[in-house]
Amino acid sequence: MTARWNTPSGHQWTIEAGTQRVTLVEIGGGIREYTVNGRDVLAGYPADAMASKGVGQILAPWPNRIRDGKYTFDGHEHKLGWDETDKRTAIHGLVRWELWDRMDHTPTGVTLARTVQPRPGYPFALVLRVHYSLGKDGLKVEHQATNVGPNAAPFGLGIHPFLTLGGESLDAASLTLPAGKRVLTDDRLLPTGVVEDVTGTEWDYREGRTIGSASLDTPFVVTERGSDGLAVSALVDAEGRGGQLWQDSSFGWVQAYNGVGPSGAANHAVAVEPMTCPPDAFNSGEGLITLAPGEKWSGVWGVRPL
Repeated sequence: MTARWNTPSGHQWTIEAGTQRVTLVEIGGGIREYTVNGRDVLAGYPADAMASKGVGQILAPWPNRIRDGKYTFDGHEHKLGWDETDKRTAIHGLVRWELWDRMDHTPTGVTLARTVQPRPGYPFALVLRVHYSLGKDGLKVEHQATNVGPNAAPFGLGIHPFLTLGGESLDAASLTLPAGKRVLTDDRLLPTGVVEDVTGTEWDYREGRTIGSASLDTPFVVTERGSDGLAVSALVDAEGRGGQLWQDSSFGWVQAYNGVGPSGAANHAVAVEPMTCPPDAFNSGEGLITLAPGEKWSGVWGVRPL
């Protein structure tokens, strides 16, 4: 049996379909690489490195930030540790650095699971499952969360994939986001309480917009969906090559970030993060999911190569 610590991200599980290849990891249960014909569709990281900048990670039981790591739920106050000491926030949940169990592995699919045990700051019990599969339309990712504890639990989920054009500079790339509104944030990247219509502004990416010198670390409200209920983001070059990221109706927000990426270089990848709620939802209640004992939640997203 291969030693668990043969790589900093634990065991590696690969799935393939045609020229598509995806590698999933044990630590965090996320995506380490997604390539088509050997070219990166999602930015990844080497097998001998840890994930950085949240690349490919699952963000649960909350995405983004909780102000001061504090929130009140069902009349009880809770305090989480700070992951960002400079911003005094608890960020991106509890499972990014935990070991996920492989439940099933076929040539084209992998199912992973992780139990969130009650702990100070989050005294609730959840079972998280994720199924990754490859097909002719690309990568499909199906999430499920079940409350296995005796009390109702607050819940949110996000994912942190980085779209890329084979690692090339994105100065001339076009980004599309299905979002007619953005959530204004302060210097701690926490919501100010204002949601702004982006029509006619530099933040309107609905028809595709050259990234250029834009600096994005911005939560958007999804307002545009197709007849199938899917909201679609895209990153493409001048010839229309690149990738689309789609999210179902379970994900009503999307965060875009184009700063320093997992490679250590700026503007060579764009994180397009489906989220079930905006930042600090444990305090605002906006988009917050309350799971009753035994209740299940599910959501689906995916990536189509172009």
